[in-house]
Amino acid sequence: MAAISETIAPAARQEHLRPFDIRRDLREVADLVELCFAETLDPDGRDYLARLRSTARSSSWVGRARGWANAPMSGFVWQEDGQIVGNASLIPYLLQGQRCYLIANVAVHPDYRLRGIGRMLTEKSIEFARNKHAPAAWLHVREDNPAARNLYLSLGFQEKAMRTTWVANPDHIPPGKASGIQITTLKNRYWTVMKEWLRRSYPDELAWHSWFRLNNLRPGWLGVISRFLNNAYVIQWAALRQGRLAAGAAWQSTWSYANAIWLAAPERGADEAVQFLLQHIRRSSPTRRAVALEYPAGRYAEAIQEAGFREQQTLVWMKLKL
Repeated sequence: MAAISETIAPAARQEHLRPFDIRRDLREVADLVELCFAETLDPDGRDYLARLRSTARSSSWVGRARGWANAPMSGFVWQEDGQIVGNASLIPYLLQGQRCYLIANVAVHPDYRLRGIGRMLTEKSIEFARNKHAPAAWLHVREDNPAARNLYLSLGFQEKAMRTTWVANPDHIPPGKASGIQITTLKNRYWTVMKEWLRRSYPDELAWHSWFRLNNLRPGWLGVISRFLNNAYVIQWAALRQGRLAAGAAWQSTWSYANAIWLAAPERGADEAVQFLLQHIRRSSPTRRAVALEYPAGRYAEAIQEAGFREQQTLVWMKLKL
């Protein structure tokens, strides 16, 4: 893969590769991302692209954007034949008080692939993050995209985690049966154990982009205050076996296409409790909207499926220390 980028001379790279311009590139980038990822876009992704196009059509917004020297939307594009044929977006975020970058929407038009454009856009993004003194750059790629995974590995990224997103529609909720499992509301006495399980399943470096906030899931008055301050509507349950916490979960209302479920369980050995708890949450949900569960890939997969969820996608999270 490294040799591919050498087929484009340095002068040509300088001519075609340029920074993303928020004033003029929104619509073309949205069209390119949709073309390259049409088969895998979820409703949130399609809504995001629609909002980009709507913003691009707003001349008053574009006028105001001219003064945004440090606009939060940044990245690089590759332009040839009068059109944008490659893109890499950079999303800054804070992790433990330090600014890191997520490299996202790396896309190359099908007619311009196998020329090293994706590699050069990614390399330029890494250079940008390094010049900003970021401690790390992150990206995620679908598990079933080995070409992209190999490209990022060749650039020094390391695979750190695999996360599966599961989705369940409000119809067809399997009947829940479990011997010796009791479902109850979450009590303060279970929080110490549940908090540790949640931290392992939703570490800060992987959950920053989601609706997950640990303090919003806390039982008692401290949790009530956190949810009030963050405008979060959360309902929590615990699955008990012989009076001990076997698994816990929280349902959270979101502005996304699906409400969220946060699952807390030991790494293994709680399959029955997980399945029964998820079925209970689906039956007890205060709305009839779909629910989504993101969880470490492979963990309790059979129990989650038996609870009526289908796998939407599995992403590989990769990190490059800078």
